[in-house]
Amino acid sequence: MTVRKSMEHLVKKEAVKRAPLLIDPTEYADPLFGVGSATSAGPTLPAGSIHPSPETLNADCGGYLRNEPIVGFGQAYTSGAGGTKCYGNFLLCPTVNGVELSREGRASFAVKGSEFARSYEYKVTLENGISVAITPSHNTAIYRFDFPEADAATLLLDVAHKLDIDAAMRRGEMTVDPVSKCIYGGGRFFGNWSGKDWDMYFTMAFDADVSEIGAFVGEEISPLPSDTVTHLAIDEEKRFGAYLSVAGGSTVYAKIAFSFVSAERAKEYLSEIDGFDYEKTKESARSLWRETLGVIELSTDDKSLLRRFYTALYHMNIQPRDRRGDHGFFDDFHTVWDSWKTVFPMYCLLYPEKMGEIVDSMLDRADKNLRLGNGIVIADEFMSAVEGLAGQGGNDVDNVLSDAYLKGIQLKKHTWEEAYRVLLRSAYEMRSLAYIENGLATDTRETASGVPYTWRFRPAAATMGFALNDKAISAVAKELGTKEEYETLYARSANFLNIFNKDVESEGFYCFPQSRNKDGGFDEGFDAHGGYNVDFYEATAWDASYINYNDHERLIEVMGGAKTFTERLLYACEHSVNYYNDDHGAEGYLNFTNEPSFHIPWLFCVDGIERPDLAAKVIDGVIKRFSLENDYPGDEDNGGMASYSLFLMCGFFPFSTTDYYYLHGTRVEKIVFRLGNGRDFTVSGENVKEGNIYVQSATLNGKPLHECKIRHGDILAGGELHFVMGDTPSMWARKA
Repeated sequence: MTVRKSMEHLVKKEAVKRAPLLIDPTEYADPLFGVGSATSAGPTLPAGSIHPSPETLNADCGGYLRNEPIVGFGQAYTSGAGGTKCYGNFLLCPTVNGVELSREGRASFAVKGSEFARSYEYKVTLENGISVAITPSHNTAIYRFDFPEADAATLLLDVAHKLDIDAAMRRGEMTVDPVSKCIYGGGRFFGNWSGKDWDMYFTMAFDADVSEIGAFVGEEISPLPSDTVTHLAIDEEKRFGAYLSVAGGSTVYAKIAFSFVSAERAKEYLSEIDGFDYEKTKESARSLWRETLGVIELSTDDKSLLRRFYTALYHMNIQPRDRRGDHGFFDDFHTVWDSWKTVFPMYCLLYPEKMGEIVDSMLDRADKNLRLGNGIVIADEFMSAVEGLAGQGGNDVDNVLSDAYLKGIQLKKHTWEEAYRVLLRSAYEMRSLAYIENGLATDTRETASGVPYTWRFRPAAATMGFALNDKAISAVAKELGTKEEYETLYARSANFLNIFNKDVESEGFYCFPQSRNKDGGFDEGFDAHGGYNVDFYEATAWDASYINYNDHERLIEVMGGAKTFTERLLYACEHSVNYYNDDHGAEGYLNFTNEPSFHIPWLFCVDGIERPDLAAKVIDGVIKRFSLENDYPGDEDNGGMASYSLFLMCGFFPFSTTDYYYLHGTRVEKIVFRLGNGRDFTVSGENVKEGNIYVQSATLNGKPLHECKIRHGDILAGGELHFVMGDTPSMWARKA
């Protein structure tokens, strides 16, 4: 019986009566935690399309920085991403100094202590006297603006704006309808991380008595008739928007939605909110988050831990965004490189139905791309319904699909046989020709189908990433394909060994990965502390040594066997205490707060090494890095850091593209996973306290556990994983 079929009875949701939650997790999920890691301060729904949030004068990619004045409230942001700032569209700007086009002129600090941020609502009082409250539905946000007594109370809608660019429209249009109290429009935007233009539209309805309504085009501000519909358009990059003037002391309600299809579609979304019923919308949002966050129940009196934990669970559920009702797909994969190791494995446990929908949506994209003939199977970056080959590793969508198959995720729209055919296409079309023909990616960034990856494509990293993809697909081929397909992909997955140079030495250890030159040889004098964003994407050769963890047998062998592998890994871990996300390889060992190194501490636990005691000390250091008061130790990365921190706290870690989880012991006395199949899986700890970082013994459903690993089916079956913790290394699960 195959792994997938043997687990189907566990994946199906069962009708189980569960005890009510002891706490309300929506009291602890705080979007102001993480804003220093490029997240947004505003609320959204789980996988919600719209994400209204305050935008500050100087902003991170989430639109917000602490201790900066607020200039307005945008409707879309990426969560935790680094690099080029994305979205920030359709900025709503309340002012008391008339129609103010400059961001500096609109800026007003939050009154100290006035900000309230939860998953379902954001509220603030600004120093200019304006109070703002926001709550979302899936596609629409409703705002309440309370203006102080002032002579020039204004609500401005900045249509052409995006983060960092005031005139980010190549062309666009807007209709102002004062009779229906509605403004709508949109157009073609530029300036997102992918570098590709996209179409975006909006509709805003307002409930207020307006003394003047008008528009601005470029720097020209013009009042408009109060009884006539006015159409405006631009065909070049310039300022563009509308404004409402109201009496001082007014309360203005506004609801706004956007669409990547049309303003008419955005207008339809406004009906998600009954009239301008703010409180009903807020309570509905809170109820949905209570259900979504309630899948894990954390038993602790540590309020700081509860805040970090449930905010992480909140951040993990923001992206990808469900825009199937708009352009037809899950969207804002920015990028899968960030999320395949931890976000989607957590979805497989907690939200298997959602995971199935995401896979179905990815396969829908593959079908569309095939019809279009654009040379893309499924890209690892997908924003605003635009495919983008980022090329940070291999094509990491392959890993997501393979992992979901191995974990028995059920599909409603497609079959796994269809998915396998898509994976085979990816294996032969999304690799570079040099990799397919010679087992080595080169500086040539084009796929075999002729589509280029971005500048992020690095030859050594691509070789390792493609090999990891091939190993993942080979596991699916073993069950759904032919023997020939399996053997071909499995053999090709050894290609990562082609870039290990046995002559490179660092700290007494030999054999490190390195790009080969045009002649196929290695350049002399390579420094294993180097290669950052040259040979590898966001990694040095020390980091990159461990990329192909799903083939750890060959990885251990190429480094000289178990003894040398263990000594080298321990040395690297012990010398990585100062290596953080913003280090850019300066220390040059292992960066546990960036995706290439997420999995590395658990390599101490794999077969042939089996030293969980060594893993425990390293992981304890990583947990401490994730115990900051208000942020993650680096960009949050679209749920990547959040889901990683959850696994750290929960005592086990997935090796995605396998069905194994490696164990490191719990830091809390009890965590209950309310699994997507209706069962509960409890992780409990004995002698849990500061300093007790080593597992002394463990049981699974009361039976002694002598290995530092469990399988996906063990978790889905429900029951209890119990750890006895202590302050000294033990012989538990150690290799004899």
